[in-house]
Amino acid sequence: MCVMMLVPMAQSQGLGEVRKGIYSAKRQAMREANRSRRDARQVNRLLSKKKRDVDPAADTSKHIKWSMKPYVPNSGMVRDYEYIYTFLHAEQEYTFIKDPDLKYIQWDSINNEFYKNIGSGEQLKEGVEVMGWHPYWMDDSYKSYPYKMLSIISFYSYDINPNTGAASNPNILDSLKKSSLPDSAKKYGTKLYLSVTSFGEKNNRKFLNDDQSKEIFITEVLKLMNGRKGHFYGVDLDFEEIDTTDAPKFTEFVKQLSARLGDAGYQLILNVPYFNDNNVFDYKALSGHVLYFNIMGYDFSGEHTSHPGSISPLNAVESQPSLETVVNDFLNLEIAGQQIILSLPLYGATWDVTNLADGGGSSYERALPYYRIQSTYGASYNPYYDALSSSFFYLVEEEEKLKMCWFENDVSLDLKFKWSQNKGLKGVGLWALGYEQNSPDVWKAVEQNFASELVKIEPIETKLSGPFGLAKQVVSYKRIIGLSFLVFAAFMVLGFSLSLRDWRVREVLFQSQAFRVVYSSAFLLLAIIGLQWWWNSDRGWGVVIGLVVGSIGIAIINILFNRYRKELK
Repeated sequence: MCVMMLVPMAQSQGLGEVRKGIYSAKRQAMREANRSRRDARQVNRLLSKKKRDVDPAADTSKHIKWSMKPYVPNSGMVRDYEYIYTFLHAEQEYTFIKDPDLKYIQWDSINNEFYKNIGSGEQLKEGVEVMGWHPYWMDDSYKSYPYKMLSIISFYSYDINPNTGAASNPNILDSLKKSSLPDSAKKYGTKLYLSVTSFGEKNNRKFLNDDQSKEIFITEVLKLMNGRKGHFYGVDLDFEEIDTTDAPKFTEFVKQLSARLGDAGYQLILNVPYFNDNNVFDYKALSGHVLYFNIMGYDFSGEHTSHPGSISPLNAVESQPSLETVVNDFLNLEIAGQQIILSLPLYGATWDVTNLADGGGSSYERALPYYRIQSTYGASYNPYYDALSSSFFYLVEEEEKLKMCWFENDVSLDLKFKWSQNKGLKGVGLWALGYEQNSPDVWKAVEQNFASELVKIEPIETKLSGPFGLAKQVVSYKRIIGLSFLVFAAFMVLGFSLSLRDWRVREVLFQSQAFRVVYSSAFLLLAIIGLQWWWNSDRGWGVVIGLVVGSIGIAIINILFNRYRKELK
């Protein structure tokens, strides 16, 4: 986007000036990126507390409300504790975090409400699916997957030989048979699926029109899953580049496969592209035969496009597809949101944009997993944030060329996770596991969105003890203590006035003029604090009235003082 904006300027000033313009905007872009992180965290507090009704045709901006007001821990306590909290603040905040009854509490500063996270973050919420694919080329990386944050893992893949129906990669399946992946998934309660793939128009036509190949395929798949009985839950089907003329055959095949799997106790997930070219997929006819539709929400830009851009845009310019338009299309087809999983990428793509500013074109270079993007560019460059797509990109100089790398990180994923929930989708998918190298930021975003939910609580009970427990008790009886201060101040005035009637008292009290100042100041302070704590209203008025009352008391003291002072003389 930034590069496109700079095209007119480049025509007059040249590439050198364009680069200067890019780097002069670098600091501003970084501030925007940092701001987006803060905003995304705020979205968690604003959206997770209450599910909103979503109109599928509505724009995303109507569901995502941004706020720049920061989250301040214990702000409610600061307000209530007032003077006492100022003294105890540092250690109190530490206690707030460490106390088991308080560590999962979040404060909504906008509505001044408290919410408690239900769930420790160690397992997913009920009714939520988080799906991930284990590609065979990731070898034994499955040994370090965060299984508690994954409800489904699909082994990728059983690739169909269109001529026979058997696997074209039997060696890959042999490695699965010897792998401990099924045991690891079962141990943590993660459902294991077998990914089945078929690519290419000719291959799909050959297979779909050969009943014998289809029968061999179904038999082989059932045999493979039955060989690890109790580990597999079903098939994850991915057919790509189906010709329009073969669409009816594909629908029949899905129905046949679903029936056979169901008879054996297995389920079927159908992977679909973000576009339904020529209406190949008859979603209404298929919806009753698949457990979930998995929308592959990536590759919007890439090897097949002539321009750089987000590979998974939340929104896009008019007439261009995006996650928003894709999901809305499904919902408008009356496909229930609870039957949809939206998969997002853990990889990015790099373009050469050296000549773009001079009016030339750009060229796609390569895809990179998330961990490679961060290790290659993250240490030397600051990311730019594109608000329209809710994605990030790097502008880098590499081999005397200007390059652009688009990717998703924890911030953009967090935002899209929240958006998917507000759309009412069943869950999300991640392509592919291992591409993030167990990045804690990525899995923290998963945990925050799918491993716990916020429930409003009132009041907040604590186990504070010692001086902090004393402070809490002071707050609980604040009005009573304030009234006591006022009564005590009144007795000070009355007692002082009565004591002045005795000449011996007067002779002792008025030997030092400083006594009057100290006594009057003490009375004034008690009056102000007492009124502030007792009168539970605007504190500004409490101070004003406290000053007025205190001044009246001081005036009375001074009148009496001057009267009896004359008698002493």
